[in-house]
Parts: sequence; C-alpha cells; structure tokens
Amino acid sequence: MAKLLEVKNLNTGFHHEGRIIPLVDDVSFFIEKQSILGLVGESGSGKTMTALSLTNLLIDRNCRVDNGRVMLEGKEISLSDENCLKEKRGKEIAYIFQEPTTSLNPVMSIREQIEEVLLMHRTDIERKSIKNFIITQLQAVGIHNSEKKISSFPHQLSGGEKQRVMIAMAMVSRPKLIVADEPTTALDVTIQAQILTLLLELKENFGVSILFISHDLNIVGQISDYIAVMYAGQIVEFSKAKELINCPRHPYTIGLFNCLPNRIKHANVKELSTIQGEVPKAGNFPDGCRFHPRCPKKFDRCSKEMPPLISLKEDQEVRCWLY
Repeated sequence: MAKLLEVKNLNTGFHHEGRIIPLVDDVSFFIEKQSILGLVGESGSGKTMTALSLTNLLIDRNCRVDNGRVMLEGKEISLSDENCLKEKRGKEIAYIFQEPTTSLNPVMSIREQIEEVLLMHRTDIERKSIKNFIITQLQAVGIHNSEKKISSFPHQLSGGEKQRVMIAMAMVSRPKLIVADEPTTALDVTIQAQILTLLLELKENFGVSILFISHDLNIVGQISDYIAVMYAGQIVEFSKAKELINCPRHPYTIGLFNCLPNRIKHANVKELSTIQGEVPKAGNFPDGCRFHPRCPKKFDRCSKEMPPLISLKEDQEVRCWLY
C-alpha cells in the first residue's frame, strides 16, 4: 500500500543556555494510506512531542525541531515555513488532543467552535448550509439529538460526547491524517470501545489515516495496522501489529506485554509483572542503550554503545544489541 506520511530522522530538542536536551531523537516511521499506526510507550517517552513535531506545533519558544524530514504523499512539509504549516494544520493533518474538556472553549457553543474550523478550511460550504452540515457531522460521529446539542456548551456534554465533538471538528476539513493523542483517556470502558469503533469507521468510510497515540498496548493492538514502540525519545521497535503482538522483540516491548492485566488469565500467572524503575528524564539519559538500567537481558555492551535501529526483515525494526 502507498505511504501517506514518512518521517525520517526527526529530532526535536529543548534549547537552554547553549545546551540541547533531546526530546525526540532520530525518529523515523511511516503511515500507509487508509491505515492506523499505533504509537505506544510509557508517559514521558516522547509520543506527544513526536506528534506535535510533525507540523512544528510546539508552544515553548525554546523547544524546536532541529533536524529531520516529514513528507506527506511524497511532498516534504517545510517545518520552518509557518505559512506552509498553517496550510497543513487542521486541513490535511488534524489533531484530536488528549483531554477534550480543556481542548474545547468553555464559552463557545459547539456550533460556534465547529463553524470556526469550517470558515477556515471549508470555503466550499455556503454559509446558509453550515448549520445543517454541522448537524450532519455530529450525527456521523454518533451524537444523538444533534439538532439540540449543536447549541450546547462543553460543560453540558458528557465526556464521550465531548470527545465525539473533537473528532467531528477534526473531520470537517476531510484531512488525510488524524493524530489522535490518547483519545480514550478518562473514558469508561464502554465509551472507549465506541470511540475506537468510530475511528475505525472513519478510516473505512473516509479513507483517512490515523496516528493513534496511547500508553495502553491492549487498545493499540485492537485498532492498529502497524505499531511503533517509543522509549526515552526513540523508536525501539516498529512492526506490523500482528507480528509485534505475536512475537515482540525488544525487552521493553516484552515487558509492556507482561504488565497487561489480561496476562493473568491467558498466561496462567498469579501476579502481574512490572518493569522496575522509570523512564529517564530528558537531559538525563544514560549512556549506551537508554533502556539498559531497567533491562533484564542487558550485558556489557548495552551500557557503553547506543544500539542502532536494526532491520530484521521488511517493515520490522528493533533497537537492541540482542539482534
């Protein structure tokens, strides 16, 4: 299948007093057209920073993309050209941020917020048709009684409804890629399942590709065609989802699977495993492999040399000296 997005050697750092603290370090991956890439890892591993770097959507003036290429349908996105980025953001690459309660404007109605996106990106829709278009969009993402909900304010909606509004806002411009950053966080299990189903329907019905960010391997495994595992600002494993789920290679990926609650049932174990320690803070990464202080399979070389991303076969890579 043709590639929609290609990211090559992306580096994003925090610049402070002449020092560059790496946040995203030499990250490369691709997303095929009409497919879902799951980006998974613990909090602090660099998932959200990677997503924001795709369109240089970095708020802190000391944080910036230092190197790397981002190509959409074979055409490079100029990460230093703000005019180019404004054209891509929202229109071709849309974001669904982690917490809809803080992402939606509390003093604007749902209609006003979606209309704002429409006026910016959909000049083909006449003003007299905007209300009906918004109602149709809300119905498409599963919001019932949309004719009344269109006048509601965010605090009048449930958590699931707010997330559906965010998805509707992302879809009104008919983007090529949706970046969904932890879209099921703080939702109960039933609503989580509904949101995942909705994203899969958008992929099938509109041909949109999705970068799905999560710390939950169970969810990522359900929805993804490919999975990229991040640790301390780096991709440590990249593979087709079925391959990675059936045969994880990197010790960190294996550790994440061993921590899953459903392992108690399927692997006949009495206690959940844990990965000792925590993700090192940016600017305080260890020498060699960044996972080695927590790795049960480490040996001498791991603490001395950084392993490259090794290609095991087509579309399967792992960053580990074991291979």
